Amino acid sequence: MPIWKVWRQSRLKILSKISSVASFFVSRVDVLVEKRLETIGSEDALALCGKAANAQAALAFKVYQEKFRSPRWEALAKRGANKQRLLWASTGVKNPAYPDTLYVAPLVGSDTVNTTPLDALDAFVDHGVVSRTIDANLVEAEKIYEKVEALGIQGPDVRYQLEVEGVASFQNSFDNLISSLQAKADRL
Repeated sequence: MPIWKVWRQSRLKILSKISSVASFFVSRVDVLVEKRLETIGSEDALALCGKAANAQAALAFKVYQEKFRSPRWEALAKRGANKQRLLWASTGVKNPAYPDTLYVAPLVGSDTVNTTPLDALDAFVDHGVVSRTIDANLVEAEKIYEKVEALGIQGPDVRYQLEVEGVASFQNSFDNLISSLQAKADRL
């Protein structure tokens, strides 16, 4: 067998061993968008509080499904590639006025992972309904997103700010971990 075929076959085997997730920090979207909606203060703006995050997640799931139905993906799947799954993070409810399963119940879907905090999981076990919900109402999700953007709150700006804040938070956690490990190593 020619060496290039051996090399190619070995690369194809690697595809089946790769698994990954794309993380979305759900409740943080609402925290940021709500600040902006409250600044606007109109009845229409305030009616959107607590809705942007799940709408964004549903629309992300729609894009996800489209990507994994493409001819490009089909070719990768035939070679053993695994789908990258969506991971819903930051799914604890920050606003006590909201239902305790706000970021759990609407995000149930195939190929997803939810890093549900224990109190939200307990609440969902107690009074949640297990059913596929993530793409059950895409039309409503699109309307919510359009209304938020019509008020001047642009999705790309929100995502950029959350990305910057998220990276800074992870960097801070990493720095604290390294400092703790260094302190322990120094004591040894």
